[in-house]
Amino acid sequence: MEKVLVSGSAGFIGGYVVEELLARGYAVTGIDNFSKYGQVRKSYDSHPDYTLVEGDVRDVELMARLLADCDHFIAGAAMIGGISYFHTYAYDLLATNERVIAASCDAAIRAHRTGRLGKVTYLSSSMVFESASHWSGPSTAWASARAGQSATRPSCPGMCGWR
Repeated sequence: MEKVLVSGSAGFIGGYVVEELLARGYAVTGIDNFSKYGQVRKSYDSHPDYTLVEGDVRDVELMARLLADCDHFIAGAAMIGGISYFHTYAYDLLATNERVIAASCDAAIRAHRTGRLGKVTYLSSSMVFESASHWSGPSTAWASARAGQSATRPSCPGMCGWR
């Protein structure tokens, strides 16, 4: 059975991803710090193939341990809060999310080199972009990663992508 780690698993998008993966027969480990909604009960909490870890995805050591026996990493964790939050706390939001992506990549690279991790998928929402009326593509590595485009480091060729 393939094992998948989903970061941000207690969030809106992450919850649907976990539910779908379990329905398709994957073993799933979720990690979340519950910063947006608090700890919310999910229908699959007691599923035998699901494990939930409360933790911070910026902790590279924790992430590397969780990824050590995973085949696939779905990186969906992000500091969110909506457009009004972005306008009020833009630097904090961007700095935290840059650190989330950097730590996720560092842990994934380590797990790929020393474990069995073969695939990384980045999730995003429209909250990455200021306006939904015009899209010309992401302009930063963080936005690229959140938009699901390649934002891998040159030292990890071949790690990311579909098998």
